[in-house]
Amino acid sequence: MVGGLGQHVFDLSRFLASMGETVHIITPRVGTYPDYWIENGVHIHRVGSPAWEGENFKSWTFTFNSEAIREAVRLNGLVGGFDVVHAHDWLVAYAGRSLAKIFEIPLVSTIHATEHGRNLGLHNRMQMEINEIEKNLALESEMVICCSNYMQEEVSTLFGRPKEDVRVIPNGVDPDLFTTLPAQPRFNINADDKVVFFIGRLVPEKGVWQLIQCFPQVLEREPKAVLYIGGRGPQQAQLEKLARDLGVDARVTFTGFITKEDRNYVYNQARVAVFPSLYEPFGIVALEAMATHTPVIVGNVGGLAEIVENRVNGLKVTPGSVNELAQAIIELLTDTELANQLQETGYETVKSVYGWEVIARSTLDVYREVIYSKNRLLVDA
Repeated sequence: MVGGLGQHVFDLSRFLASMGETVHIITPRVGTYPDYWIENGVHIHRVGSPAWEGENFKSWTFTFNSEAIREAVRLNGLVGGFDVVHAHDWLVAYAGRSLAKIFEIPLVSTIHATEHGRNLGLHNRMQMEINEIEKNLALESEMVICCSNYMQEEVSTLFGRPKEDVRVIPNGVDPDLFTTLPAQPRFNINADDKVVFFIGRLVPEKGVWQLIQCFPQVLEREPKAVLYIGGRGPQQAQLEKLARDLGVDARVTFTGFITKEDRNYVYNQARVAVFPSLYEPFGIVALEAMATHTPVIVGNVGGLAEIVENRVNGLKVTPGSVNELAQAIIELLTDTELANQLQETGYETVKSVYGWEVIARSTLDVYREVIYSKNRLLVDA
């Protein structure tokens, strides 16, 4: 699990398998997990070395793609041929493009986010190279899937792929995954604590610095407020220093890596979940909060803006506005009636619009469409 992409592939694959499809996933090795196993009816193959970020990340990516191609070729012979290859983001673009050519089958790609969007522009050679990989993936795929209208526009504009070739299929969430609580919670949350919760990668585009900057204002109005920041990332040390400099570090907890059970526990205790992103292709964390009956505040940007209807199933704030964010948090911590209304409407949004059965079926429709088109082209040729 690395952010929303890992969760997406986990859920999509198991729901496709539940519909009777045979799904093989090729992914990096991790920890003590076996190289091959079956979970939820999905065949999982782990190759290469564990994913990591560092000076040799580019080299690791190339090596993993080479290992993935080798494994897919081996599997292709064992299973009697695949019908479609589905690549998720640029990290597997080389493998996806190569396998589609080797097997002469359609390539579908899901672009969850772009390098241009993540960094609010392209500022160095590495980012430009990744952007070029994304572009080639988008142009060589029979069909591109993205998770929001915002991303459809971004992919079409950045890479020149016509909008009719970019299908919008939203991410989803399974409320059942948020019911398991830890036998012994890692965190000691008092009954009178008013928990404000963020979870996600600690990177600039998530806007966590706004959350910390606004917290002195929140504490002035609501002294019982406590802020839990779940997840890890390159900004953690900088954000911890900001909390100390503002004198709020005693009321702020950085959880680092957080297990699913402890995440569920904090959601269960939280009065509000806040995701003040500056860039967000979709925003599955908002759906996860809604699935736990937690009212949400989001930055009015990207996919988050499409999920949340202001003052109906959540609150929207202007990205980068610290004062506006503070006022929104204070309102939900002090107005119980509004908070209850938002959490109930939010849960209904998850159940009615973002169920995984619908999403998996829509994805399967894309597979069938590209397989049919590819076969028709071969017949015409």
